[in-house]
This record gives sequence, C-alpha cells and structure tokens, in this order.
Amino acid sequence: MKLKLNAQPRLPSLKALHTFEVAARCATFTEAAEQLNVTLGAVSRQIRQLENELGVELFHRKGNAVALNDTGKRLATDVTRALTLLQKASDRARPVQQQTLKLTCTLGIASHWLAARLPALRHADPDVSLVLDANESLRDLASSEADIAIRYSPTANPPPHSRELLADAFAPLASPAFLAAHPAFTLADLPLAPLIHSPWKDAQGLGAAGWQDWFAAFGAGATAPRGILTVNSVGHALQEAMEGNGIVLGSLAVAQDALAAGKLVPVFGEHGQLPCAYQYRLCWADSAFVSTTTRRWVNLLLQAAGKPPAF
Repeated sequence: MKLKLNAQPRLPSLKALHTFEVAARCATFTEAAEQLNVTLGAVSRQIRQLENELGVELFHRKGNAVALNDTGKRLATDVTRALTLLQKASDRARPVQQQTLKLTCTLGIASHWLAARLPALRHADPDVSLVLDANESLRDLASSEADIAIRYSPTANPPPHSRELLADAFAPLASPAFLAAHPAFTLADLPLAPLIHSPWKDAQGLGAAGWQDWFAAFGAGATAPRGILTVNSVGHALQEAMEGNGIVLGSLAVAQDALAAGKLVPVFGEHGQLPCAYQYRLCWADSAFVSTTTRRWVNLLLQAAGKPPAF
C-alpha cells in the first residue's frame, strides 16, 4: 500500500482516533462498526485516513480479519490513555453532578473485609455513586474498566501506582463451636480432621498457601492429611469454617474481621502461621489520569486499613 505523507505534521482528527481506538479492541472492522453504530465503510475510511495522516500502517489485514501490528499496538495504548484523559477532563469541566466510582476486588475481600467498611466509606463521601465489581477477573484500569482495584500482588514486585492495603499470612482457623466439639485438639489430630483450603500459585510457586504447604512447614512427623475440601474462593473457604464444617488454612488478611469478632479462632494460637509472598494492594491508573474522586477514595480505603494516604 502506498501511503500519502503530509508535508506538515498535524494532529489527526479526533473522530479517526476514536474509531481507531474502538477498532483496536475488535477482531474485525465489522465488529467495530457495530459498536460505533456506523457502516463498515465509515470505519475503513477513518482508519485509512489516520494511516495516511501518520504515514504508517497500523493493522495487519487478512480478508475480513484485522490485527494490530507493532506500531498499531503502541499507538493504541497511547490513544486509549489520551482519550481517557480527555474524557476525565471533560467530566471535570461539566457542572457538578452525581459522580460514579467503580471499585473492583475479589469476592473474598468484598464479603469479608470491604462489606463491613462500606457504610463508613459511603458516609465519608455521600455524593459518590459507588459501583462494586466483585469477581475474580482482572479489570483494565488504563482503559477505565474500573477506577480502583484491590489486587493480590507479589510483595517483591508490586504493580505501579499501588499501595499495600493488607499484608497476608496463612494459619489453621476454625469456629469456636468446632473446637468446642474437639477439645484438646493437637497437631496429631489435624490430618484426621475435615480440612478446607483455597490454594493458588503463580508461575514461581508463590501465592495462596494450601495444606500441603502448611504440613511441609509445620507437620514434621504428622501423617499425611486425608480428604481435603478445595474451593476456588478464599472467602468461601473461610465461610465453610465459620459454619463449623472443618478447619481452614485461612488468609489472615481476609479473616481479620472474623477473628476480631470471635467467629474464627486460630487452632494453634500464634503458632503455625505460614508467611505469604503476596499481599492485597490498592491499585489505580497512572496518576496523570486519576480523577479527584479516585484520589479521595484511594485515601479513604487506605485509611480504613490503617495505612497512610497515597495523595
């Protein structure tokens, strides 16, 4: 393709950049046209116009399928951030209206830590409409899929634009009722008890500990544990233990309120705590794109965890 070069570089049209940003997220220009509610020809013309203005190709084209080339990938990242900044600047310039903040976190943090603090947080900023996105999927903060995220991150390699919210460790926990039904519980009894965990490991073998990790560290001489209940949520695992269904190798970060309220009790007191190379961190987009509302809520959440403000 012969590309037309402009004699004097100038800023491409905002419409073309917006069309490119949408097309960059789609598998075909047809899909982009549907999202933009325009014709396929309109999308193709805007992309071609942008390529001509820049003097580069941005997509690999094969039939109806398109894929960003390396130049297109770099431009897409920058354009997404620039359009996000323009949107936030426009929002700030409009008359004061109801503000919305989207907070994403895991189900365990949402139900076992955040829920108890939400009333006070909302009271501290009553004009904000909060959207709580509680699931195990990561949201792209740079693309405004969320404003703030609480993420389980490696302590040694934290993500940029983040602060520690909750340090973590793992220990055997059980309900008072379960321990009352099993007096004088010892390490030798543990392998025969109903055990619960929710293990997760990264590529380096670090993450949420499982019972195998705990017995390797503290179970010298103990027999191998029998059937273990494995669930895919740290919060669900804690709930099973609170209902008296067994002993959980529980996250002390997520279980802190249940421990403070006496709903869970450390089976071996202060002994048997397994350190963790991960921690819960509060994350946000690049500071250049962070709204005043997001900054305020970052500080409110850090305050709720007893941490100093980030802004």
